[in-house]
Amino acid sequence: MPTYAPMYSSVMADEFITVAQLRAQMAKVLARLGKAHGHVYLTQRGQPRAVLVDIKEYRALIDQLEYLDDSIEAILAQQRTERGEETTRPFDEVVREIRARHATTARKPKPLRKRARVSG
Repeated sequence: MPTYAPMYSSVMADEFITVAQLRAQMAKVLARLGKAHGHVYLTQRGQPRAVLVDIKEYRALIDQLEYLDDSIEAILAQQRTERGEETTRPFDEVVREIRARHATTARKPKPLRKRARVSG
Protein backbone atom coordinates (compact mmCIF):
# COMPACT_ATOMS: atom_id res chain seq x y z
CA MET A 1 0.00 0.00 0.00
CA PRO A 2 1.46 3.38 -0.99
CA THR A 3 2.36 6.02 1.60
CA TYR A 4 0.51 9.30 1.27
CA ALA A 5 1.51 11.31 4.37
CA PRO A 6 4.20 13.47 2.68
CA MET A 7 1.65 14.88 0.23
CA TYR A 8 -0.38 16.47 2.99
CA SER A 9 2.39 18.09 5.04
CA SER A 10 3.40 21.00 2.89
CA VAL A 11 6.71 22.72 3.62
CA MET A 12 6.37 25.11 0.70
CA ALA A 13 3.32 27.32 0.91
CA ASP A 14 1.05 27.19 -2.10
CA GLU A 15 1.71 30.15 -4.32
CA PHE A 16 -0.06 31.85 -7.18
CA ILE A 17 1.95 33.18 -10.11
CA THR A 18 1.07 34.42 -13.55
CA VAL A 19 2.13 32.70 -16.72
CA ALA A 20 4.42 35.67 -17.43
CA GLN A 21 6.09 35.27 -14.01
CA LEU A 22 6.56 31.56 -14.69
CA ARG A 23 8.31 32.31 -17.97
CA ALA A 24 10.68 34.70 -16.21
CA GLN A 25 11.33 32.48 -13.18
CA MET A 26 10.95 28.92 -14.55
CA ALA A 27 14.22 27.57 -13.13
CA LYS A 28 13.58 29.05 -9.67
CA VAL A 29 10.01 27.76 -9.53
CA LEU A 30 11.06 24.24 -10.55
CA ALA A 31 13.90 24.27 -8.01
CA ARG A 32 11.46 25.25 -5.23
CA LEU A 33 9.04 22.51 -6.26
CA GLY A 34 11.86 19.95 -6.18
CA LYS A 35 12.98 20.93 -2.67
CA ALA A 36 9.63 21.22 -0.90
CA HIS A 37 6.11 19.94 -1.22
CA GLY A 38 3.58 22.45 -2.36
CA HIS A 39 1.76 23.65 -5.41
CA VAL A 40 2.20 26.53 -7.79
CA TYR A 41 -1.06 27.75 -9.22
CA LEU A 42 -0.69 29.38 -12.62
CA THR A 43 -3.06 32.19 -13.40
CA GLN A 44 -3.85 33.83 -16.69
CA ARG A 45 -5.81 37.07 -16.83
CA GLY A 46 -6.57 36.64 -13.12
CA GLN A 47 -8.09 33.18 -13.52
CA PRO A 48 -6.45 29.93 -12.29
CA ARG A 49 -5.46 27.83 -15.32
CA ALA A 50 -3.11 25.09 -14.12
CA VAL A 51 -1.23 23.69 -11.12
CA LEU A 52 2.42 22.68 -10.98
CA VAL A 53 3.46 19.93 -8.56
CA ASP A 54 6.74 18.11 -8.00
CA ILE A 55 7.05 14.90 -10.05
CA LYS A 56 7.32 12.75 -6.89
CA GLU A 57 4.07 14.17 -5.58
CA TYR A 58 2.41 13.70 -8.97
CA ARG A 59 3.45 10.03 -9.05
CA ALA A 60 2.20 9.56 -5.48
CA LEU A 61 -1.15 11.05 -6.48
CA ILE A 62 -1.41 8.72 -9.47
CA ASP A 63 -0.51 5.71 -7.28
CA GLN A 64 -3.18 6.74 -4.79
CA LEU A 65 -5.82 7.12 -7.51
CA GLU A 66 -4.97 3.69 -8.95
CA TYR A 67 -5.12 2.11 -5.49
CA LEU A 68 -8.49 3.73 -4.77
CA ASP A 69 -9.84 2.72 -8.19
CA ASP A 70 -8.77 -0.90 -7.62
CA SER A 71 -10.33 -0.84 -4.13
CA ILE A 72 -13.64 0.46 -5.44
CA GLU A 73 -13.69 -2.14 -8.21
CA ALA A 74 -13.02 -4.92 -5.68
CA ILE A 75 -15.89 -3.72 -3.48
CA LEU A 76 -18.27 -3.52 -6.45
CA ALA A 77 -17.25 -7.01 -7.63
CA GLN A 78 -17.86 -8.39 -4.14
CA GLN A 79 -21.31 -6.78 -4.08
CA ARG A 80 -22.18 -8.23 -7.51
CA THR A 81 -21.08 -11.68 -6.29
CA GLU A 82 -23.17 -11.37 -3.10
CA ARG A 83 -26.24 -10.40 -5.18
CA GLY A 84 -25.67 -13.42 -7.45
CA GLU A 85 -25.01 -11.27 -10.53
CA GLU A 86 -21.49 -12.65 -10.88
CA THR A 87 -19.75 -15.91 -10.05
CA THR A 88 -16.13 -16.61 -9.28
CA ARG A 89 -13.83 -19.52 -10.07
CA PRO A 90 -10.43 -20.47 -8.69
CA PHE A 91 -7.53 -18.95 -10.64
CA ASP A 92 -5.92 -22.38 -11.23
CA GLU A 93 -9.10 -23.61 -12.90
CA VAL A 94 -9.17 -20.65 -15.28
CA VAL A 95 -5.49 -21.13 -16.19
CA ARG A 96 -6.03 -24.86 -16.90
CA GLU A 97 -9.00 -24.02 -19.13
CA ILE A 98 -7.04 -21.41 -21.10
CA ARG A 99 -4.08 -23.77 -21.57
CA ALA A 100 -6.38 -26.55 -22.74
CA ARG A 101 -8.00 -24.19 -25.23
CA HIS A 102 -4.60 -23.15 -26.59
CA ALA A 103 -3.44 -26.76 -26.86
CA THR A 104 -6.40 -27.70 -29.07
CA THR A 105 -6.18 -24.63 -31.29
CA ALA A 106 -2.40 -24.35 -31.52
CA ARG A 107 -1.06 -24.55 -35.04
CA LYS A 108 2.07 -26.38 -35.93
CA PRO A 109 4.76 -24.10 -37.31
CA LYS A 110 5.14 -24.25 -41.07
CA PRO A 111 8.41 -25.73 -42.30
CA LEU A 112 10.90 -23.22 -43.63
CA ARG A 113 11.11 -23.11 -47.40
CA LYS A 114 14.34 -22.41 -49.15
CA ARG A 115 14.17 -19.30 -51.28
CA ALA A 116 15.89 -18.92 -54.57
CA ARG A 117 18.83 -16.57 -54.44
CA VAL A 118 18.83 -13.71 -56.84
CA SER A 119 22.29 -12.58 -57.75
CA GLY A 120 22.83 -9.34 -59.33
